[in-house]
Amino acid sequence: MNKNKTIIVFSWMLMAMLFGCSDSDANDNNNSGDQGFTYNDVITAYDSFNENLFQDSRKVYRRDAGGGTSDIAVGWTQATMFDMIMNAYKLTGDNKYLDLMQKHFEGCSNEFTFDWYDYSHWDLNDDMMWWIGSLARAYLLTKDKNYLDISEEGFKRVWYGKPIELYPDRHPRDTGGYDPINGGLYWGWKDDALGKMACIKYPTVIAAMELYKATNKSDYLDKAKDVYQWSTTHLFNTTTGAVADSEHPDGVDWTTTVYNQATCMGAAAMLYLETKDQTYLNHAKAAMDYIIAKKSTANKVLRPEGNPSQEELTDEKGIYNAILAQYIPILINDCGQTQYTEYIERSINLGWKNRDKERNLTNKFLERVPLSTSPLSSYTASGIPALMLTFPNVKDRK
Repeated sequence: MNKNKTIIVFSWMLMAMLFGCSDSDANDNNNSGDQGFTYNDVITAYDSFNENLFQDSRKVYRRDAGGGTSDIAVGWTQATMFDMIMNAYKLTGDNKYLDLMQKHFEGCSNEFTFDWYDYSHWDLNDDMMWWIGSLARAYLLTKDKNYLDISEEGFKRVWYGKPIELYPDRHPRDTGGYDPINGGLYWGWKDDALGKMACIKYPTVIAAMELYKATNKSDYLDKAKDVYQWSTTHLFNTTTGAVADSEHPDGVDWTTTVYNQATCMGAAAMLYLETKDQTYLNHAKAAMDYIIAKKSTANKVLRPEGNPSQEELTDEKGIYNAILAQYIPILINDCGQTQYTEYIERSINLGWKNRDKERNLTNKFLERVPLSTSPLSSYTASGIPALMLTFPNVKDRK
């Protein structure tokens, strides 16, 4: 081979190396979760989440980072972010997270109040119940009775409604979320909130179980079993593991979402641990199996909920993976169902790999790197750090 041909061949080889990677190859590289996250990554991810999204002046989480707005995340999602703070403290033992927990509670008290009877802040039962469960967990963690008192009062308010002898101006249908005739709980009391939604049923079971652990009052366990049984009959497909969105007078809406699957799984797992009834464990596994089968991408990682093509700063569905993070450890760790560990780890690895490395923020699109200049909502940014904080044996990754 002469010198000119050698140069030409070498040039083509160099160009192939530099530019020959096809789009599919690039995507494969971007979507492989083979680089495992470490314990230090967990701390970096969570501290970055707080650095970018916690608003010190109001002591609550912003709606988004980089959006140029002072809007804060809506009230019910703040409860999941409160859970994340507690999980960070349980993982690390670092008192800075206890301080953040108290600061966040103060901020939410100022922004939303925990006066459950205030219609200007609380008009949906599920919005209250997310916090009721979180505050019960706060009591179990800190033994601060203030958390327990607020949680118990909130549970009573959702279950029995607003007492007319104390509130003569109450809404005429605000007589209790629980339906004593037909069972189940209503989403709310307004005309557009009369459905019996999964998003109030399973969080109620979970909150009741947390309060049962906190107080040992058997009434909470009885209520948890009652609501769970109604939900199984009306909203749960025991064969496929699908959790319906809601039941209405004209039928059942079988739209499925990760957060309803997750709370069903968590509720069933908690009841199994208390009763040792295998049926509950079977339900918990079925609900999680459905997520893997129907709520995953082709790469078998968590699929984004909400708008499948772009980030929308007001889309609260971005927080659904963080809700899953709260309950999957119960199934994996406490119930011994370690077969789900690989799926969660693969989702975390890919989401962390495809983070915005300037801000160390992740997003719900695990297979896509966000632009460092683009706004990210606290909803979408919460999923991966929340999953990291509760991952089994994460301390072993130091």
